[in-house]
Amino acid sequence: MHILITGAAGGVGRLLVPELVENHQLRLTDARPPPDPGGRAEVVVGDLTDRRLAARLCDGVDAIVHLAGNPRPGDGWDLLRGPNMDTVTTLLEAAGDAGVARIVLASSVHAVGGHYQRASGPGAAPVSDNRPPYPCCRYGATKVFAEAAARVYADAYPLSAICLRLGGCRPAPPHRGWLDTWLGVADLGQAVRRALRADIRFGAYAITSANPRPVFDLGAARDDLGYSPTEDPDAYADGLPEGPSTMCRPRMGDRR
Repeated sequence: MHILITGAAGGVGRLLVPELVENHQLRLTDARPPPDPGGRAEVVVGDLTDRRLAARLCDGVDAIVHLAGNPRPGDGWDLLRGPNMDTVTTLLEAAGDAGVARIVLASSVHAVGGHYQRASGPGAAPVSDNRPPYPCCRYGATKVFAEAAARVYADAYPLSAICLRLGGCRPAPPHRGWLDTWLGVADLGQAVRRALRADIRFGAYAITSANPRPVFDLGAARDDLGYSPTEDPDAYADGLPEGPSTMCRPRMGDRR
C-alpha cells in the first residue's frame, strides 16, 4: 500500500513511521524534515495549507494517515485554526479530487474529553463512542471539526474516513496523570494498520492502550476495526511521579 503520512516529523509521526515502513511504500511530509527511515520513504517538506502541494502529495497514493496539526490543548484559536482546521479541509479536498480510497485521521480523546470527569469517577461507566462529541478545550473542538469535515468528504467522494481518537502517545507514560489515557507505540501501530484495512465507510473510535480501569470504551474499535490493545499502562505505574490528567480543561482566557 502506498501511504502518505502527514506530520511525519511530529511526536506521533516519529513513533508511527517505523511501525509502517517495513510493509508499505511511504510518502512523508511535514513543515520540517522528518527523521530519515533509512532511505525507504519519499520525503516532501512544505505547508499543507498550500493547495498545490496538497494535490501533489495526494497524487498516486492509496491512503493517507493525517497526523499533522497543533497538539497543544491550551493554545488559542489563532494558533489552532491553521494547522488543525485549514490543513484538514485542504487535505480532504485534495484527497477527494485525487481519488484516494482511505484517510485515517488522527483525532483525539479531547474530542469527547468533556465526558471524562464523570467517567473517571469510582464505578463510572467508560465513555463509549456512541456518545455525542463533547470537547474539553479549543483543541478538542478542532478535532470535532476535523471529524465532521471527514464525514462530509466520506459522503461526497468514494473516500473512506476513519477517525482515531488517540490517547496520549508516548513510549511510556511520563507520570501517573497519563495512565488512564496512555497509548503505547505498538498499540498505535496496530490501530493504524487495522484502520487502513477495515471495511468501514466512516467511523470515529477511541484508541488507548489496555487500561485495566478504562475511561474510554474501546468496544467500537474492537468490533469495527478488530483493535485489541496489548500494552498495559499499569506495568509502568510503580515509581511514576504524580502529574495532572491529560484531560485538563484550560481556562478560556489561558492561551499559554
